[in-house]
Amino acid sequence: MNQPYQAPGADVAVASNEAYQPKFLSLSGRIGRMRYFVYATGLTMLFYLVVGIAAAVLVPAFASGGEGAMGIVAIVLSMIALAAFIGMLIMTWGYMVRRLNDINASGWLSLLMLVPLVNFILGLILIFKKGSQGGNNYGAAPVNNSGGVKAAFAVLLLLMVGYFGVVMPVTMKAYSDYLERAQQAQQMEFDDY
Repeated sequence: MNQPYQAPGADVAVASNEAYQPKFLSLSGRIGRMRYFVYATGLTMLFYLVVGIAAAVLVPAFASGGEGAMGIVAIVLSMIALAAFIGMLIMTWGYMVRRLNDINASGWLSLLMLVPLVNFILGLILIFKKGSQGGNNYGAAPVNNSGGVKAAFAVLLLLMVGYFGVVMPVTMKAYSDYLERAQQAQQMEFDDY
């Protein structure tokens, strides 16, 4: 008898030695930790590049009051930036679902990213938890990482370490100096009364 409330079944039983090559722009299958980091970070950097270029053109266009050809360019670039944002959001969410599938968890758990503090824990799980060996409920295991993925991971990791190790301390020092000067100016203003 056909049970209408039964979960849909799919024949995903695969041999433990079977694997597949994950695709960058695919929204199905599984991806491992390193690919997840590289794909999501690479996509985010690409998005910031598009937004940066759009902002470089949009700011002068809006500063001119949006008149004439600059106004049309501003509207078109705004639409492109919005489409890039929506596309990046969909792909990043897809990578998260694929990563959850790799640890044999439902993609619906990705909705936990909308809950503060829980999203931090889920992010750590996605980055550090090892995926299922062989096939699982969501398909065959991805192939081992290629040299290109490993090289991209190393470069992105160095960029992040460089940012947090060099740029952050410099900016924190500049911010501290700014606060000190602001307090001195406020104190001088208070002394004038």
